Amino acid sequence: MRVRSRSARRVDNKAVSYAMSLACSLSMTAAGLFTVLPDFANVGFDVRVMVVDTRINRFICTFFGTFCLLDIAYGMLFYPKQIDLLTGWVHHSVYLWLMYYVHVHHIQGGFALFLVEELPTFLLALGNVSREWRTNFAFGAAFFATRIAWHGWLLSKFWAARRTIAQPLWPLVTLTLALHLHWFYGFTLQQMRRLRKARKAKSA
Repeated sequence: MRVRSRSARRVDNKAVSYAMSLACSLSMTAAGLFTVLPDFANVGFDVRVMVVDTRINRFICTFFGTFCLLDIAYGMLFYPKQIDLLTGWVHHSVYLWLMYYVHVHHIQGGFALFLVEELPTFLLALGNVSREWRTNFAFGAAFFATRIAWHGWLLSKFWAARRTIAQPLWPLVTLTLALHLHWFYGFTLQQMRRLRKARKAKSA
């Protein structure tokens, strides 16, 4: 009974962690839409205007940075072995540094432009909270639409405005796009392997 209780506790803790990620990614996706769309309607898509500091953008960056800290702290307390080096420590540390960077240079709006890219994270967390809600196709489609297509389009805008924005963001945007392409390539290969296995199982 004691072993079963400990196992159930670990599962519950992991589910709570994904619930935290679920709530954060949903909030960030919604915040991205509600901050970008009004600016888009008012100024078109001029990144020179949209990267500027606003009260709501400051709140968003503070909220996201706080989540990164709490996510790591909770993981250290309840399931330290499940904190991956790259997607946990490195990822969260980089984002904490980024929140500091955009705050110091008053360009929180630049971060807000990319918040819709949390949609794949929301779908991933949703599938981990409940397997019934997991769908690899929806995750892959959302990842491609936001983290590759949208991200690539934003890169073209930042590159075009590189001489007029005091703090150039295009190198960081380029690096993250390269990472997204690498991850999407791995995801595509994984899905192709699963499809082949499923076809072999059917024909056997």
